[in-house]
Amino acid sequence: MENELKGLPCGSLRCTSNKGTDQFYVNGKYMSKKQMNVVRGIAQRDYYEKLLPVIKKRLRILHEMELSYVSDEIENCFAKSCEARRKIITPVFETVEEKIHRFMEEEYEPGRFDNDNTTEFFTLKGERVRSKSEVLISDCLNRYEIPYRYEKPLGLSDWNKIVVCRPDFTVMNKRSGKVFLYEHFGRMDDKDYVDTTMRKLDLYEKNGYLLGDNLIVTHETSKAPLNIKVLDSYIKTYFIR
Repeated sequence: MENELKGLPCGSLRCTSNKGTDQFYVNGKYMSKKQMNVVRGIAQRDYYEKLLPVIKKRLRILHEMELSYVSDEIENCFAKSCEARRKIITPVFETVEEKIHRFMEEEYEPGRFDNDNTTEFFTLKGERVRSKSEVLISDCLNRYEIPYRYEKPLGLSDWNKIVVCRPDFTVMNKRSGKVFLYEHFGRMDDKDYVDTTMRKLDLYEKNGYLLGDNLIVTHETSKAPLNIKVLDSYIKTYFIR
């Protein structure tokens, strides 16, 4: 970061907004759109100059083994900048709010549904899912305002190739920003389904997704449906705390 700082332009940057349009002035001079590279460079320099002392302070404290030190100073170097600056700065560290925003705004091709399947399941917010249990899970996540993406593609390494799978739910803890995969296995009394499930779990484990850590699983059979109390407990334990 210090080496990058040496190559960034100097100057005093002032940010204003006129009728919803961001305007920038360097050393009192208005900067046109053609000069935005200079503006971005100065904004990034200002950000680094705020951030570097904070990082050095944090490293010094950690070195002294003061492990009880907790602060959001690093994140605030970005979060407390004005909106115009945040638009043109690339943050080194993100706040949880920024992580959630980026997570929820990420675009991906949704999973396809079999047109021959006449049974359709929709959540309270109108999202189509594949089963009644997934409706319950989605609605419960939404009730607690937990950020999640449904069937978000995930590339996994399987020996010498990449396999793209779609976990039922990719969920972000709204306090820590940690990302979990959440799979609901709904036909555990079907032997072929169980075999497929075990292969999927093996693949997850090989790629660092471990049960109870960053992989959460619920299950049911035709005689033992999804336990709502267990679901609620999982959500509170892993996605809220």
